[in-house]
Amino acid sequence: MFTREGDDGSTNVISKRVGKDSPLVNFLGDIDELNSYLGYLNSKLPWGDMKNDIKKVQYTLFEIGEDLSTNGTKKKITMDHVKWLEERTTSYRKETGAVKLFVIPGGSEEASLIHITRSVCRRIERNAVKYSKDLPEMNKMIITYLNRLSSLLFAMALAANKRRGIEENIYDIGKFW
Repeated sequence: MFTREGDDGSTNVISKRVGKDSPLVNFLGDIDELNSYLGYLNSKLPWGDMKNDIKKVQYTLFEIGEDLSTNGTKKKITMDHVKWLEERTTSYRKETGAVKLFVIPGGSEEASLIHITRSVCRRIERNAVKYSKDLPEMNKMIITYLNRLSSLLFAMALAANKRRGIEENIYDIGKFW
């Protein structure tokens, strides 16, 4: 679909025109990118619990977009959203046990794709901190949500490798191959 209204470098965000280079539009684009990675990830996962969790996160990312676009007047990310991520992370961590030292991303195809998505989430979290300086009305709980989301994705990657019977590759500080 095309309207030609954005040909001048602006776009509609709810009821106002803003530049496509604005912090708000950049942040919304980052959230869209993360949602796309999550969609791809979900198409590759064989496990129903992970698929359901990813789907819930994808819906919440749309709520983040609405929170950002309306300054929280319609949808607002709250501590309840963060607590759900913490509960799901704890569930996967119980499955995998404690993490020792540093995990080198990889292993199964699923775990590798989860790690890629996690690193994209971390970049977007860093960008959220930057954007929050230009968007003082931004709900700071969004940054917390993104932080916990990357933790959930890390826990899911470990669980994916465990479910595939693949041992984690660990980086031990000060030791070489």
